[in-house]
Amino acid sequence: MLTRRRTLIGVTIIATLAALAAAVLLIGFDRSADLPSPVTGDKVPALARPPLVRVAVAGDTGTGDSAEEATAEQMTEQAQANGGPYDALLLLGDLIYEDGEVDLVDDAVTDPFAALLESGTTLVPVLGNHDYASGEQTQILGALGRDTTWYATRIGQLRLVVLDTERTDDPSQTAWLEDTLGTPQPPGTWTVVAMHKPAYSAGYHGSDEEVQRLWAPLFEKYDVPLVLAGHDHDYQRSMAINGVTYVVSGAGAKLRPTGQEDFTAVSASTLHFADLLVYSDRIVLRAIDQDGMLVDMFTLRR
Repeated sequence: MLTRRRTLIGVTIIATLAALAAAVLLIGFDRSADLPSPVTGDKVPALARPPLVRVAVAGDTGTGDSAEEATAEQMTEQAQANGGPYDALLLLGDLIYEDGEVDLVDDAVTDPFAALLESGTTLVPVLGNHDYASGEQTQILGALGRDTTWYATRIGQLRLVVLDTERTDDPSQTAWLEDTLGTPQPPGTWTVVAMHKPAYSAGYHGSDEEVQRLWAPLFEKYDVPLVLAGHDHDYQRSMAINGVTYVVSGAGAKLRPTGQEDFTAVSASTLHFADLLVYSDRIVLRAIDQDGMLVDMFTLRR
């Protein structure tokens, strides 16, 4: 009994120290370092013409709480008010908090986004670090209709390349990525990459150096215009880095302070989702907060 008590006390002390360390890191983070977009707070403009493909994007949504529901509701409102149903729903990882339990798939994923999914929107899930915590990541993807943790899927003229940043060091994934990006596509195809941990981030977690080292050169080599990630609970857009724009959209249900680095074009600590519009000659991304106002908007042209 004494040994068990000492063990429990030791576990409690370790957990307390870990929590204090996390709190100290957060306190030391510059909370006032947002870099707002010129359009922040503006109304979402009406679409002059419908896009070829429209994708709703959000990261770190898997709370199953009112914050996630508010993001999903705003997606539905934007679809109804502006252009009709989304063609795809791209979720950028941490699908199920806290520990990626497959039994919570309905509570954390399919139920909150039911209005979209029941209208025919294709679900494109990305695994995050929390989804690996239980070891049930494969079962989660299986329940959501996917059988591999990295894959490519085509939505009209958009090819989404999904990566697994919990297995960045797996050489077979990097080889697959290069082969996939190097495979010729039909004329007019746009390729956008989606992952959980960002290559470039000025947020709480910061940039993932392995993604930068292993994958960013491939994005540049194969002219990928846009890379989407979550993990940091904020919104960020980079300046073009060797021709690639990096967006962090990890505040679908959770929020942390953000910051800025020399590569930052826009950063905001705001609950939101991203409205991705694909045209033949351009991609438009509109980050929209839970009140239906713009956080950011930008255009990438061929």
